[in-house]
Parts: sequence; C-alpha cells; structure tokens
Amino acid sequence: MPKLFYSLFSVVLLAICLNACVVGPRYSKPTVSLPSSMQDGPVDTLPLVKWFDLFQDTALQSIIRTTLENNRDFLTAGARVEEAQYNLEIIRANPLPSVGYQVAGGGGTAGKEALKVAGGVNSGLSRVFGVLNWEIDIWGRLKRSTEAARAQLLAQQSVRNALQVSLIAEAAAAYFFLCDLDNRLKIAQRTVESRKALMLIIKERYAKGYVAELDVLQAEQQEAFAASLIPNLKRQIIQVENALNILMGRMPQSVNRGVGLYAQQLPLSIPAGLPSQLMERRPDIIAAEQSLRAQFERIGIAQASMFPALSLTGVLGFASPQLSSLLSGGTVVNGFAGLTGPLFQFGQNRNRVEVEKRRTDQVRLQYEQTLIRAFAEVNTALNDNSNLQEEYARRKQQAVAAEKAYGLSKARYEYGYTSFLEVLVQENSLFDAELQASFLYQQRLSALVRLYKSLGGGWQ
Repeated sequence: MPKLFYSLFSVVLLAICLNACVVGPRYSKPTVSLPSSMQDGPVDTLPLVKWFDLFQDTALQSIIRTTLENNRDFLTAGARVEEAQYNLEIIRANPLPSVGYQVAGGGGTAGKEALKVAGGVNSGLSRVFGVLNWEIDIWGRLKRSTEAARAQLLAQQSVRNALQVSLIAEAAAAYFFLCDLDNRLKIAQRTVESRKALMLIIKERYAKGYVAELDVLQAEQQEAFAASLIPNLKRQIIQVENALNILMGRMPQSVNRGVGLYAQQLPLSIPAGLPSQLMERRPDIIAAEQSLRAQFERIGIAQASMFPALSLTGVLGFASPQLSSLLSGGTVVNGFAGLTGPLFQFGQNRNRVEVEKRRTDQVRLQYEQTLIRAFAEVNTALNDNSNLQEEYARRKQQAVAAEKAYGLSKARYEYGYTSFLEVLVQENSLFDAELQASFLYQQRLSALVRLYKSLGGGWQ
C-alpha cells in the first residue's frame, strides 16, 4: 500500500509541475487610439454625484427608486448576474478533485458452466467504496474556463449597471417631459382664458358698431386654436404617464409630481472627464471589455483540447462475500492514472481554435464600436448642453419681449390706435414663445440627463 501511495504522489507532483504549461495566448487589454480632439480633453475636477443628489425633486427620486425596485427588465438582469455567479462557482470547482461513493450488495447462484464464462457469482457480495476522480489541468483548460466564467460574471454585472443607468436616465427624461407638458397645458389654458376675455370685449365693441365682424371671426379662430391644444396636451400627458408606469413596473395610474418645470434645479458646473476615466466608469464599455476577455480565454480552452488530458482515479473501501466480514480484511485500495487525447480528428480541433479566434475578432470589433459610440455620445451631450443653454436664454428673452409687446398692442387696440390684426400677431408670438421656452427648458434638463448618462456616473 505505501508503494501505491508513493506512486500516486509522484504522479500528482508531476501533474502540478506540468500545470504551468498553459497553452494559448495571454490576454492583455486592447489599446485604443483616441482622436486628437479628445486626448487633451478637460480634466474631471469634480466627482460625479449620485442621481438622488443631482435631482432634488422628491417625486422624481421616488420614481427612480420604484423603477429600480420593480422594473422587470432590471430584475431579469439581476437574475442573470446571479446565474453567472452560480455558474462561476460550478466552473471554479472543476479543477478540484471530486469525491463520491459506491455501495453495492447482493449475490446469487451460478452453475459450473456459467462460472466458466463469468456468467454469475456463487456467493454473496458486499462492498463500500470511496471514489476519487481528479483531472489534472496540465494545459490550463480548466483554468481558462474559470477565467472566462469570471469575466462573463463581470460583464453581466456591468450590463446590469448599464441598464440601471439607462432606466434612470429614461425615467428622469420622461418625468421632465411630463413637467413640460404640464407647464404647456397651463400656458394653453391661460391663453384660452385670456382669449375668451378678449372675445367678450370684441363682441361688445362689435355690438356697438366700433369694430367689424372680421375682428370677431379672427378672435374666435384664435380662441379655438388655443383650445384645441388642450386635449392634445392631455393626450400626451396620459401617454407619458403610461410610459413611466411601465418603467416602474405598475399598472396605468396617475404619476405624482413634485416641483414645477422651472423649479427643477440644475448643477452649477458639470464635470466632463478624460477619455481614460470614461473607459473606467462607463458600464457598457466595461461589459464589452469583459466579454472580449471571456471570449479570448475560449481560444486557450480550444487549444488545450488538442492536447492529452491526465486524470487520476482512486478507490478506497471494503469488499467481502459476507456483510459480517466486510470490515475485517476486506480493504480495497486502487489507484489509476489515465491519459486520453485526440489522435485523428480530421482537423476538427484545429478548426475549433480558428472558430474561437474569429469569434474573438467579432467581439473585439463590438468593443471598439462601443468605444466609438461612447465618445460620440459624450461629445454630443456636451455640445447639446452648451447650445441648449444659449438657445433657451434667447427664447426666454423672446418670451419676455413678446409679453410686453402683447400688452402694449392690446392697450393700443382698446384705445383705438391700431387694428386687431396687430393684437393677433403679438398674441401668437407670445403664445409660441412661451411654449418654445417651456420645451427648451425641458430639453436642457434632458440634455443634462444624457450627459450624465454618457459619462457613466450616478449608477453606484
């Protein structure tokens, strides 16, 4: 028995020494050639705050929390992460020896002729064995399988984080759109009331013969036009509320509002970030890079399959014709080392390696495409924030001037210094300017959401 154990120990020691013979290429993070316009980008001097610190509206915070708790797509992504975790634990145990057991008992009677051809036994049989199976990972196949599973887990976690960023951004943008629709509805309702009041004045002046019937007809048109926007805006409000309810994973119902559109706070400064920092914190880039690593390890797995595999099997237990004498002198100790490998596969294993290499090329291209898209999103979001801020300031200036012009033209008309056409022009200009200012302020808020999302912040 000691001689057997020494032999097994020698085989195990040799296998451990051979374990360093990992075949296949070693993974290294791909280098990225950045455009010259982004190599000298602004330094990120401010840490990206969390979403709940960025947006102070308590109603929006509640919507985001509910979305992250109940959204079915997000919960599904979480389940995929857990699946990947368990799969990693399964694969991680493959290089370790597995221990099982075997228990058998029975017996029978066989004639002399049957015994000559091993057709049965002519006695009882009882045996209890512990069985050890161990595949020695000489070429690194099991090690690379573990690394691939670990990278796949990190990729799934990053996919979940990327989805979380997208859901938060989508919820915030929809909420700001809802606030904009509420504000435009108030503008339309206020305009309708104003035009109704003006309509009464015009009808009185027409009844006294001070104005022509044309003024009455023009006033009716303007009142009907403003009134027609109200059901249109209400219809859009219901659509956006339903979209938010879907995000929050609940049935159609009214969505609570917090502060109004113009009360939404904007940060005084927005961090930009260097490309290297962008690559470290954007979850979609991390997911793409980890998927590339997982696929890269599969090349080594395919290459290791071309070499022989060494497995050890040990049996330790007891066997006896009688159950009563099972533990007395019936000791069984057996050890085996087996070497199996391909011989003639007609190029199948070699082609499997080439298949994994081509798949790696595909995943690498997807990783590069993710980088290109990420930098484009950042550049677009930065420009949107800058340009929308200037555009909104001009629209706000236009709305203030239009309000003053409308008040003056209305007074001039009431005192008979101008025609009703001037009043209509100024009133339409004011109505349009107020609606555009509301829309652009919502666009500013949404652009901030897109910028924050493109920088990969706020998902922790």
